Amino acid sequence: MRIARDTFRRLAIMGIFLLIVVQFLAYTVPENFQEKRGEPVFTAYIKDSIPVTVDLIYDTDSLPDKYYAYIESPVCEDGVCYDLKFHLYWDLLGNFIEYKEVASDPFTKFEHDLFTAEDHIKLQKILADKTSPLANYAPVDLIDKNKSVYSSVIDGMAGATFPALKDEVVQGAVYSTHTLWNIVNGTIASKIENYTATVQNEELFVKMIRSNRHALQMYGMRHITPDVEEYPDLLVSLVKNGQEYVPFFAIAKLTPHMWADAQIQSQLIDLLDSQNFEMQNEILNGLSSTKLVSGNVTKLLDKLSALKESQYKKLSSIISGSTSALTKEDITYLKKISESDMEFAPYARKLVEGAKN
Repeated sequence: MRIARDTFRRLAIMGIFLLIVVQFLAYTVPENFQEKRGEPVFTAYIKDSIPVTVDLIYDTDSLPDKYYAYIESPVCEDGVCYDLKFHLYWDLLGNFIEYKEVASDPFTKFEHDLFTAEDHIKLQKILADKTSPLANYAPVDLIDKNKSVYSSVIDGMAGATFPALKDEVVQGAVYSTHTLWNIVNGTIASKIENYTATVQNEELFVKMIRSNRHALQMYGMRHITPDVEEYPDLLVSLVKNGQEYVPFFAIAKLTPHMWADAQIQSQLIDLLDSQNFEMQNEILNGLSSTKLVSGNVTKLLDKLSALKESQYKKLSSIISGSTSALTKEDITYLKKISESDMEFAPYARKLVEGAKN
């Protein structure tokens, strides 16, 4: 009897072990998938028990570039269950970059209809929004059970999406959208940001600043040390190419020493005709805090057509504070403007008079 119990116990343990192995293999990326994979750096769990191996992909300079994972996750809605299979990419801070479908298992929605191009565009936008209301809802709370539509898949009635949430999900794929958003923006995203902090260095901060993603630009700018040789040029590049609010943070980091530099002055003046009114004012305010280096007065006057009349007083003040740097060419240019019918002519006349004294 005891031998039978021991045999049963061993068989039970072996059965549990085999179950774990099968589950792990079920969620391991198949070898025939050709997505670019990198170095496995950690394992995370989705839906509490499904393991996901996350790879760090490096660029051609051997710097961290992005993270990748192959995902298989069950989704159950109205009594029907299916697996979502896809390749997923995050940036170095855990922000969504893109997903790619598995060709043999494309995304489907209500009634097994394939996602349209518009559905994919909407889903990409939803997944990129870390502030989505989906963070605050359980899957069952997304459906209004009091309103139903017929589904041939379950041969019965299925719940309809709450109208207030229609913009937050892909219609006909409510549960899939919720599952995808939580995978993209959940535990894995947090682990990615933490892991990046263990491999970051000055080279990586420079790479982030030169990217076209505002979160990376901000992170790189906040962490890079001012001692880096190219630091001033990096700040100017962010004023020019920074995404969203980044240019305003970048220009605020320019020191008085930087504003006094001839090359930086020239680069910022060159930006005046490509920037909006608010950034133009930031540049003019910075220039007014220093003296223009010789040669930059004419360059500044060349940008008159890009400025508004309300900015002329500030422009005049900048030049007036730099009279010691005026060259003969600058004064000649000012005289030419003073004798024209340009709106800046009255200011130019005063500046010419001031240069004589």
